[in-house]
Amino acid sequence: MIFRKICNDTSTMSATELAHNFVFVKNREAWYRDFDREIPVRDLMREICAKHAAPADTDELTDEELDEILYDNLQFGTDDLEGVFALLYMALYGMTDVRAWLERYETTGLPTTNRPEVLQECVDTYGAEAQVDMAVEEMSELTKALLKYRRKAAQGSKDLEAARENILEEVADVIIMLTQLIMIYGGRDLVQETIENKVDRQIKRLANTEGETGSEVSQEVLQPAT
Repeated sequence: MIFRKICNDTSTMSATELAHNFVFVKNREAWYRDFDREIPVRDLMREICAKHAAPADTDELTDEELDEILYDNLQFGTDDLEGVFALLYMALYGMTDVRAWLERYETTGLPTTNRPEVLQECVDTYGAEAQVDMAVEEMSELTKALLKYRRKAAQGSKDLEAARENILEEVADVIIMLTQLIMIYGGRDLVQETIENKVDRQIKRLANTEGETGSEVSQEVLQPAT
């Protein structure tokens, strides 16, 4: 069985997968699920607090009042159940947001490696100049692969799969080298900021071109008021 970081159907989840997916965003609100049910996190907290009388009157509170009380109860830490439940509430909301970010990354973000230290070792071993040259070479190979696919498509070739797979292989090589370029030149935060600024400008261009905003509704949970 292949382990999935993000999944939504509890009938196909393993226990480990459920541990990473038991909170999620639905209608811009944090929800809890297990193998038997789905419930808004606020209602789950109402249920827990009412059962243990800590505090006992959560069923009578609005969402805003519940948020305020639970966040205020963080001051108690682990000294009593009210503090423990407040910590639980904070953890559930925090994990909901983290999962939403991970889901967005897995859907749209560039693939990466979980062994960046290997890429740093390449820079340290072969030298920055050699790796910059390699980056130039790999980007050139990707350009050639793209042009080859376009040429085959224009010729009406029915077998484009090999050319497509070549593009994907070269994309992987370029991503590896882009990661090393950031290691060499630094400025990861600047790269991220520049990406966001350019995407924001593109949203405005799309709005002017198509009469639409082009922006999507955020999938992160609406955080409770503090």
